[in-house]
Amino acid sequence: MQNKVKWTISILLVFIAILFLAIPKLIGIVIHDAIADQVFGQINTSTEGQITITDPQLETGWFRSKIQFNIVISDTQNRVEPYYLLFQGIISHGPILFAPSEFALGLVSIHVTVNADKLESKVATITTDDMETSVVVKFDQSLSIRAKVKNISIRNSEENLYTTIDDLDAYMDIKEDLSARADIKSSKILIQNNQSDIRLTASDPSLHLETAKLDDFSAASAIEVKIPSTVASEPLSFNVSNAILEWRSYSSNKSAELTDFSQYMQAKKIESNLPLESFIWKSEMRGVTEELIRSYNEMLFNIQSASSIDPILRMAELTQIANKTGLLLLQNEINFTNIIEANFYQGMHKLDVNVLWGGLPALPSIDSLMFKDAAEALNVEVNLLLDQESVSLSPFAELAELYSSQNYLMSSNDELTLDAKLTKGIVTLNGESFPLDQLLQ
Repeated sequence: MQNKVKWTISILLVFIAILFLAIPKLIGIVIHDAIADQVFGQINTSTEGQITITDPQLETGWFRSKIQFNIVISDTQNRVEPYYLLFQGIISHGPILFAPSEFALGLVSIHVTVNADKLESKVATITTDDMETSVVVKFDQSLSIRAKVKNISIRNSEENLYTTIDDLDAYMDIKEDLSARADIKSSKILIQNNQSDIRLTASDPSLHLETAKLDDFSAASAIEVKIPSTVASEPLSFNVSNAILEWRSYSSNKSAELTDFSQYMQAKKIESNLPLESFIWKSEMRGVTEELIRSYNEMLFNIQSASSIDPILRMAELTQIANKTGLLLLQNEINFTNIIEANFYQGMHKLDVNVLWGGLPALPSIDSLMFKDAAEALNVEVNLLLDQESVSLSPFAELAELYSSQNYLMSSNDELTLDAKLTKGIVTLNGESFPLDQLLQ
């Protein structure tokens, strides 16, 4: 009995060993066939000759393969010389992947060095150092990509605006369910205007992107930008420390068919000739429908995309899409909040705005919108708090005194406050109510 168990274990171990030896070769054969028969041909066909593969070389080994080819990017109107990219790389066959910077398990990993030529267009000239790129495909078909380039230089066609990006490092992870995240960072970004000698330098900027589904605009997603230091030279001359921008979208608590958006912006310390020393801006939009999001994205896409049709027809098309988006916005119930805190003229000030648009679902068109109906659907609450001593030292001192004498601003505990509400066409200002029509007269 023991001998049978030993034989079974031995056979199983031999089978596993053979399997581990055979799998890399099988993966290599599949990769060779896929690249040679499909990838290169599809690139040439799908780009209608604007991007072509030349001098392809693919050597398939047992555990790894070597690949080399040129990509030629051409201008269809032959306005500039073709742009050449030389790809040289190693493909590691799974299940054990020996990537240059890491050890991993998966189907395949690719490490490619891209030798880039100078890219010239009508807009700018781009020059880059060699780019190191690694791609790892894991057993669950998730994908991770890392790209590094030492320096990127961009000079506009008139050569008066010059931008450099140093030590660019980008990482992207895509899961099988198409959820994805990306992290991009750089040691320095320099923007220089050669005509005015203005230099803007951002040190150690980073960008984080995240989405629950790449192919769904309404899926939960997030963007975060951090810039520890931003310095501008004369004549602008400012230094901003710890700048942060966060943007998020997520399913509403009211319904899974609705989406909420939030934004957070901060500049913790500002040194400049201006009286603004810091600020925080928080905003949120709740209850946006998927139809409104799709229409808004369609409008942005049409604005940004080039078109060869007649400009008048183009403007008519954009106007139609904008009217559609505007109508959906008017029909949609939305809650919008804004909170701004700023250190201005050596004093802290705060503005809190809460807007509830009740929506007009029965509105047939934008042209049918009536002022009375809009006033009934709109609810607004505004709370303003100003540091009184700070305002007295600012150029707005006389204006603040005028508003205080008219009871628009109330003085209390060394602060100036304003409390205003609009509900169903009735305005309440610091406790006093009157119809909105009276305020507009």
